Amino acid sequence: MHLHVLLLSVMLQTAPTLGSELLERNLPAPPDAADLDQTITSYAVLDDQQWFVIGYYHTAQDALLHELQVRSLDKRAGVWRRATFDAIGSVLSLTRHNRFIYLRGHGSPSSGRLLVLIDDLGLRHTLDGWPEQFMEDGRVVFQRNMRPFQPSHAGVLALYDPVADRESPLFPDRSVDNDRGFERVQGSDLAIDRSFGPVEKGDVAGSVQFDVVTQKIRLTRTGGEPAGPETRHRVTCDLTRGSPDCRRARSQR
Repeated sequence: MHLHVLLLSVMLQTAPTLGSELLERNLPAPPDAADLDQTITSYAVLDDQQWFVIGYYHTAQDALLHELQVRSLDKRAGVWRRATFDAIGSVLSLTRHNRFIYLRGHGSPSSGRLLVLIDDLGLRHTLDGWPEQFMEDGRVVFQRNMRPFQPSHAGVLALYDPVADRESPLFPDRSVDNDRGFERVQGSDLAIDRSFGPVEKGDVAGSVQFDVVTQKIRLTRTGGEPAGPETRHRVTCDLTRGSPDCRRARSQR
């Protein structure tokens, strides 16, 4: 017992490894793991009563992130699984929701990739964006990626159904022409800047609500400048219908 505690203390004072993460949680090692002592970086862990999942990269001499390693342990069945993927940046979070695992990678402050994995770590889908809210029926509200270094950034919310493996627009609707965060006011030199507050579950089952801040931007040769005051809306979306029904409350300055 004392030896185990001493070993744990030593390992935690050094660079993290797959072995140190397992030892810290008193979990068995995968039978096929040849990389237990290899240092890891840019990783995240999910650890609950039934599942342990870790997404990580092996530390490389060039300091770059190469192949993404994902391992999972079904604690009840005692079964380890492993999968590898192309790099998606630092692993920011791991979430398991309704039989699917969501692994979020970091691209930039306004972009990232979200891997949707099934229980055996097979890839179900790759979303260009990051999760905002997980619904009770299994669907996920996520925010789409935006290109960096633009004069304005008009955020877009979308809905993903992992069972049907289908994405659909949420807010604004599909009639709005949005090119990865760049959105012009038709027939003018104005663009839209749009940001969202936290996406929360609504008061009615199957609905979400969130705040939207919108600012018109006048495009210039050097970028853009505000054109008028920003507006704020409280939006409620009913997701129980075939197409989301989103309604805005009275705007506020």
